[in-house]
Amino acid sequence: MHNLRLNAATVMWYIIMCLMLVSCGEKPVRISLAERKALDSIVSSSHNIDTISMIQKRMEREGNMLGSIIAYREMGKLMRNESRFDDALRMHSEGLKQAETLGDTLEVVQALNNIGTDYRRMGVLDMAQDYHYRAFNICKESTDSSYTAKKNRVVSLNGLGNIYLTFGNYARADSALRLALAGERELNSTLGQAINYANIGSIYCHREQLDSAWLYYRRSMGYNLQIGNTLGVALCHISFGSLHEKEHDYDKAISEYDIAYRQLQSSKDEWHAISPLIALAGVYTTKGNDAKALEYLAKALHTARAIKSNEHLAEVYTLYYKLYKRMGNYNAALTAHENAAAMRDSVIDMEKLNRIQNAGLLIERNHQARVMHEANMNLKSERTARYINSVVFTVVVMILIGALVVFVFVQRIQRRNHLALKRFTEMRENFFTNITHEFRTSLTVILGMSRDLPGKSPDELKQSVQSIERQGYGLLQLINQLLDISKIESQMGNFDWRNGYITTYISMLVDTYRDYARCKNIDLQLYFKEPVTMDFVPDYVNKVFNNLISNALKFTPDYGKINIALWREGDSFFADVTDTGEGMDQKTAENAFKPFSQGETDSKNLGTGVGLALVKQIIDAVHGEISVKSEVGKGTTFHIQIPITNKSDIKLNEQTVDNAPELPTEEKKLVDTEADDNQCTVLVIEDNRDIAAYIGDVLSDRYAVAYATNGEDGMKKAIDIVPDLVVTDLMMPGMDGLELCRRIRSNDVVNHIPIVIVTAKISDQERIEGIEAGADAYLAKPFNVDELRSIVERLLDRQRSLRSKFGDNATNTKEPQQQEPQLTDAERRFLAKTVDHIYLLMDKQQLDVNTLAEKLCMSSRQFHRKIVALTGSSPASFILKIKMKRARHLLETDPKLSVDEIAFRCGFEHTSSFYHAFRKTYGVTPKEMQRGVDG
Repeated sequence: MHNLRLNAATVMWYIIMCLMLVSCGEKPVRISLAERKALDSIVSSSHNIDTISMIQKRMEREGNMLGSIIAYREMGKLMRNESRFDDALRMHSEGLKQAETLGDTLEVVQALNNIGTDYRRMGVLDMAQDYHYRAFNICKESTDSSYTAKKNRVVSLNGLGNIYLTFGNYARADSALRLALAGERELNSTLGQAINYANIGSIYCHREQLDSAWLYYRRSMGYNLQIGNTLGVALCHISFGSLHEKEHDYDKAISEYDIAYRQLQSSKDEWHAISPLIALAGVYTTKGNDAKALEYLAKALHTARAIKSNEHLAEVYTLYYKLYKRMGNYNAALTAHENAAAMRDSVIDMEKLNRIQNAGLLIERNHQARVMHEANMNLKSERTARYINSVVFTVVVMILIGALVVFVFVQRIQRRNHLALKRFTEMRENFFTNITHEFRTSLTVILGMSRDLPGKSPDELKQSVQSIERQGYGLLQLINQLLDISKIESQMGNFDWRNGYITTYISMLVDTYRDYARCKNIDLQLYFKEPVTMDFVPDYVNKVFNNLISNALKFTPDYGKINIALWREGDSFFADVTDTGEGMDQKTAENAFKPFSQGETDSKNLGTGVGLALVKQIIDAVHGEISVKSEVGKGTTFHIQIPITNKSDIKLNEQTVDNAPELPTEEKKLVDTEADDNQCTVLVIEDNRDIAAYIGDVLSDRYAVAYATNGEDGMKKAIDIVPDLVVTDLMMPGMDGLELCRRIRSNDVVNHIPIVIVTAKISDQERIEGIEAGADAYLAKPFNVDELRSIVERLLDRQRSLRSKFGDNATNTKEPQQQEPQLTDAERRFLAKTVDHIYLLMDKQQLDVNTLAEKLCMSSRQFHRKIVALTGSSPASFILKIKMKRARHLLETDPKLSVDEIAFRCGFEHTSSFYHAFRKTYGVTPKEMQRGVDG
């Protein structure tokens, strides 16, 4: 087994090495998240371009390429925010080169997106789309699921959406921007959501869907205010102004534009700062305020020229054209119109538009061509590697499958052997446990009664001797049967065969039982059609039929029938033994041939011992079959089939069968004794009647004794009579002693009763199980009579002490002493519940013993027994004591109440009865106690 595991481990290591070799090749540089964050923090902490430039140069000198790339990225962003688009483009392009050299995909995508944004600000939209699309394709092909990778994809979509929005392709813009918004939500980016809500709002604005536009702009404003984004808030004000302008509410539009202008006036980001200038110029132009329009157009023109934004210049010249045209200055209007057209053409013409529309297709084609080229370059090496890997993989899989099959096979064999050994161990332990129980049970009677023989009267002596003889005969029979089983196993095939008429032999054997059957008024009949000659072992026939007939007589009541049928069919001999006795349930019948099996509902221990197991052993030894069919209340049939052979040369001696019939022993009748007024009752639950009678004889001189022969009957009788103590066996048919203890402890009627377990199971584990089940004492068979009496007396003394305690404390307010016995939790709960019901019924004026017992789900007799057992008082006395305690409490705490009112509240119909009971209990009248309290 050790070598198998070693080989399996070797195979697994070989597989891992093969996979590592197959997966070898060029891999992108892996930079840890912590390193990337540290460098980002160093560079981002500086907001000055010169400082970041110094950091970049230092990083480059030190060979820290990632730090240099991050520095280029941040410098480009700062330059773009200052509208230095050419410088920003140069920084981001340099960062892209270094990122591609380093092989850092995350930085490559960020550089591409930054360059695309630079081109968008410059109005070169075809180039902007190309870079954003390249960034998006890389993100789509990447398996990186980090935050930065997801953010890069969202930025790419946002850039593409803005480009489509500029060209009026609102469908594609809407698709791209909504994907970007979903990505920002996943990243929980407030700023990203604010930007994309605003962009989608612009789509609705261009479509003249103003209600939706308002909704998205306001969501954007909410997110910008949440994070304090001044630029975003200003852009939202511009968006609000555009909506007011479309609604012809020019004053509100001017107000929103003014707010945005003031917020962006000091910003270095002139690309965004120009927007409110153009918007104000446009609204003043619409209103006809030419002076204001010219003022803002002049500022916008200056800014647009400074940042070289052809897109904004086109808007400014268009407004100049509208303004000059309305003023009648047509030459200036024409010049402005020409300038606007030129600026628009520089931003987008038909050639650029076609190029933008086809850029995505061209990029995809280029990507596919590159992939095909790489595939062709690596095809030959991949085919070779694939072939080698396939061979290696096949060999490894075959070895692994073989090892796995061997491993599973070995495990299955070990598991099967383990289960077989476990079953054998359990059977052996159960077998010896049952034998020990049988021996200890019989020895308990033999030794116990032997010690008590001196001093007994002649009648008692005769009964004791009969019990001792019965138990001794039972032990001898058990030992003989065990020896027979051992002999059959050791002599397999070497039997004392005889040849003769088996039907005649069985007929003579049955005749030995007729006198006993007749005296029991049982009709015993034997039927066979024809004599049957065959080989058989006379001793085995005796044992089989003695056992079956004895069992039938034992369980068949008076005036019942026992039929024995013998016949031949072909080469087989058949025999049926049928009775009209108590019968067995299905589970008991299935286990009938197992040693020491017991029926669950049979008070006479059907199958206890090894008799039927011996019968089964004998039938199997002669290659026959035996089965049982039974039904509770109707009877049982044992069916035997044995193959017929006539090979023995030794003939059966035709003479009378010398058979000593195994007649059922007459069990001692158990009679319950009635208890006197002050006498305790002990319930003995024991399936062996001699043991039960012996325990009863030991205890009957001091206590009344009741009997039950199994756990079910014992539980019913305990609930019915509510004894003061229970003595029970552990191993009983049906409900065993442990289950009986648990049921008693869970029943409110009898959970206060002490329990003594008397059993042959004496291990520490079995003692612990008995105590955990609720037993108060555990006594091993054979037990000492004095020890049993001492345990019973001690447990009953505790009950008497509790009664005395309650008798004293019912009217005494002093605290109990520590040495006094304490109530169990179950007893305390029952008494608390009883007192609660007494108070409730007292308030309703419905208090009497029968009603109280009914509320507690008990009969009046059960309630009387339980209350007397716990308190020593009858139910009426206990109720009176509770009434007196309540009356005293009311007199001491509420002097305003009259004696009549107190009597009524305590359930007395007549005040005179209350006076009499109170004086008898406390020695003073209620008035005297009330005056004493007032004084």
